[in-house]
Amino acid sequence: MLLVASCGLVDDPGSFAPLRQSTRQEIPGTFGYDLVPVDDFEAEIDPLRAWRGLAGASSDTHVSVTLAAVEAPADDGWGPSWVFFTRGLCYFTAKGDFVSPSRFGDGDGCTPRNVLVQVVDASTGEFVAVFEAYDAELDWLPRREGTPAQVPGATRFQ
Repeated sequence: MLLVASCGLVDDPGSFAPLRQSTRQEIPGTFGYDLVPVDDFEAEIDPLRAWRGLAGASSDTHVSVTLAAVEAPADDGWGPSWVFFTRGLCYFTAKGDFVSPSRFGDGDGCTPRNVLVQVVDASTGEFVAVFEAYDAELDWLPRREGTPAQVPGATRFQ
């Protein structure tokens, strides 16, 4: 669940330290996409500002976020970004349209195991990537330096 406490530009970029990715971590079900810590990088964009307008932002969805770089096996990946993991959204087509669960043979296209990964540049707020992940055990979360509840006066993500 997404809880909102503030929005806008970052007044104190260091206040997002608990949301930083702490270790290299594979994103499940993506065939080699990894989250990589961004060390001393300070985000210029608040995660709530980055989240607005993304798929799932206007609904009551389960979302996690981390400040990380994403390494991708087929391309260069993406630099310091807010990486959002939204569970239970329908998968989308190559054209970007969400697909109804009835279009999946088992009728199970929108389960919490399906994770939509959305990547937003943490300096510019530019949307840079989207891809699917799959969490078979329903227990995967990004390994952050702290918990969102430790971010004073900031957006609190799960």
